[in-house]
Amino acid sequence: MKPAPQRPVAPLSPAALAETLHGIIDDAKAEDIVTLDLAGKTSIADAMIVASGRSDRHVGAIAERIIGSLKEMGQPSPRVEGMPVCDWVLIDTGDVIVHLFRPEVRSFYNLEKLWGIGRPLEGAPPEEPEKPKRARKIVAEAAGDADAPAKPRRAPVRKPAARTAARKNAAPR
Repeated sequence: MKPAPQRPVAPLSPAALAETLHGIIDDAKAEDIVTLDLAGKTSIADAMIVASGRSDRHVGAIAERIIGSLKEMGQPSPRVEGMPVCDWVLIDTGDVIVHLFRPEVRSFYNLEKLWGIGRPLEGAPPEEPEKPKRARKIVAEAAGDADAPAKPRRAPVRKPAARTAARKNAAPR
């Protein structure tokens, strides 16, 4: 007897898929789950989920669970990177990208900060970050800015401490 053919399942909307994946990741005991809305910021995806596993085995288990759940839901097969090492596993479902990290690797790359910063408005010149005071003074001096007070440079002072210590330890003559 032949099994009944499966009906093709319509793909979930990006928001519904992100919510479903968030639930799967939470059920797998992932830590620090953050969902970023990328709609309008980039064309690569509509949402990004960043989460941490406690170890490389935990990261791999979470990734396997996500892949299996997507298959059970009848969603297209995701593209997966990083499974052999499991320091950082990327699962690209098309509309939602999932990044699973070990905690040390996540703090090193800090993707939330990268995508959390607002993009400048189109046509507006980018804002320059404020430089520290010392850097501003050096830049002003190099440019010959008349408003910046010129500070005379001092010659380095040599300390004869090394010679004195060597003489004290020397044998008497």
